[in-house]
Amino acid sequence: MKFHQTELMYELQIKGLTETDTLKQLADHTVEEIKSTTNWDTEVQINIEPEIKDKRLFKVSMSVFGLQEPVIVKKSGKNVLSVFRKVKKTALRQIHKQNEKGITIRKKQVFKEQYAS
Repeated sequence: MKFHQTELMYELQIKGLTETDTLKQLADHTVEEIKSTTNWDTEVQINIEPEIKDKRLFKVSMSVFGLQEPVIVKKSGKNVLSVFRKVKKTALRQIHKQNEKGITIRKKQVFKEQYAS
């Protein structure tokens, strides 16, 4: 499934699950939070599929492009919702770290310029 909501514009692929409504709602909320935190031009891709060897385990991966460095998070586990929440938390943590780095670097440059003269 591609581009679930037109205003959010993200890619969601779900394989091997029949009940996908809750995952779609959680993905919408996650993408909205990521895009409001960073930039509305970022590209988000979410893939949910069963493991190849063990069909009871699921792999969830989230990729966010359009930042300074791309953020790619992959995790696997038995409960799809809990794994999705872990992926969301890890991705947001990495995105916040990147945003914090850019802000602290700019502050250091301004600080050095004030006392240079």
